[in-house]
Amino acid sequence: MTVAIPFDEISVRVLSKTVVDREAVRDWLDEMGVSEDFEIPSEEIVSDPASLVALAAKQCYMAFEPGLNPNVTKVRKDMLEYLDNVLKQRHGSVLEHAVFSFGINGCSRVFTGEMNRHRAGVGISERSMRYIRYTDIKFWMPECFREEPDDSPAISEKKRLSRERLTFEFGSQEKMMAFFANVWEDELSPESTFHHKKVLTSAFRRGIGMGIATGGIWSLNMRALRHVIALRTDAGAEEEIVHVFKKIGRIMMAEVPELFGDFKEVNGCLVPDYWKV
Repeated sequence: MTVAIPFDEISVRVLSKTVVDREAVRDWLDEMGVSEDFEIPSEEIVSDPASLVALAAKQCYMAFEPGLNPNVTKVRKDMLEYLDNVLKQRHGSVLEHAVFSFGINGCSRVFTGEMNRHRAGVGISERSMRYIRYTDIKFWMPECFREEPDDSPAISEKKRLSRERLTFEFGSQEKMMAFFANVWEDELSPESTFHHKKVLTSAFRRGIGMGIATGGIWSLNMRALRHVIALRTDAGAEEEIVHVFKKIGRIMMAEVPELFGDFKEVNGCLVPDYWKV
């Protein structure tokens, strides 16, 4: 008997992130008349995504140095203080220039159904169930079904029964997919057209539940990331999207502390000091 195998963990990897071309930036600054005294901070001092945000903000007011804009007589030289003020002043549009792309594997269609509602500042390339025919089905076991040390015997039994039932149901879906493949064996042969296979695969997927493990690439700019992390790690959010965005939030707090250092973990939620930047 085929048995569906749950994913123990959903993986989140940074596949790409904004990198500053310092030579091009220097040429750009020269064109605007910014003196050599203005230094582009190194990656060791300020992360590249945060540097780009700071450059975008400073050029809005030509506030690279005093006198460049006659209205500006004083500027913040400490880049970390400057970026904190950008967040404090809710100058959020400049955060949209820096982007991170995440490869996420093992998440379910429950997750993507909620995640893909976020469109502003988000690029999505999700795995297609119209084109990909599944022969084995994996899924993420909900945390509310997992054993906890302080569970009562009654709750422990309910969780055990729920885990077994969910595993059984996905095993049944694997058998269903094998049944379809057998019935339509000739039409799914290597000699058959891809279009014909696509039509059948689209029909087969109707028997698969939203809990099936999938994945894709999600690219978000810094403004969108701040919004989604705050919203989707809230206590009222769905547990799988909380699980994923806690991982993403911790990645961002480590990778770009200049723009995510105001997030704190409060009662299991990632809460920013500055809301709606």
